[in-house]
Amino acid sequence: MELFWGIFFSFPVVIFSALLTICILYWFVAALGLLSIDCLDLDISVNDIYSDIPPTGFGGLLMKFGFNEVPMTLILTLISLIGWSFCYFSFRLLILPLYDLTLLYYLAGIVLLIIAFILAVYLTAFFIKPIRPLFKKMMITNNHKSLLGQVIEIRSSTVTKTKGQAIFEDGGAGLILEVRCDESYQFNRGDKAVILQYDETANCYEIISLKDFNGQ
Repeated sequence: MELFWGIFFSFPVVIFSALLTICILYWFVAALGLLSIDCLDLDISVNDIYSDIPPTGFGGLLMKFGFNEVPMTLILTLISLIGWSFCYFSFRLLILPLYDLTLLYYLAGIVLLIIAFILAVYLTAFFIKPIRPLFKKMMITNNHKSLLGQVIEIRSSTVTKTKGQAIFEDGGAGLILEVRCDESYQFNRGDKAVILQYDETANCYEIISLKDFNGQ
């Protein structure tokens, strides 16, 4: 047991030990209902999910490994667990004998840390691949629900039961949405409307006029 704790608090294992400990404490607190599983997740818009433009930056890196489709807390836990496991056993077999050679010990530790992190990221991406479609479906559904009750501006010349477009100002470039309405409404370009519900089958939104929504 003394050897275990000695390695647990040794460089570079201690870095993954700290991350893993934080993750374990988080899941314990989440089990008590004090935190939600997706409290660390990044906001992803409907356009981000369906966009044909190649993603860039940190968001692009997340999408490359599919990490944007799974709760970030689960990603961090898997990376911490895999990285810690690889680091612990590699340290015990390869680096522990170098403990008295300070310079070589830390150089080997840095190399091990980098290798462990890269391996953990790729293995995490591999392990979450089977469950990504489930979480992606839940994420898309939540994004659609977040638009319900929002005010939009009609973009097409008219809106019917079969066609129509509107734009939702999200503070950025805006979201172009497929919208439908009852033929009793005579929407024109530039009119304001409110999203009433989402039709998952047709992948469009049912809208009503702003006046009807306000009961005028």
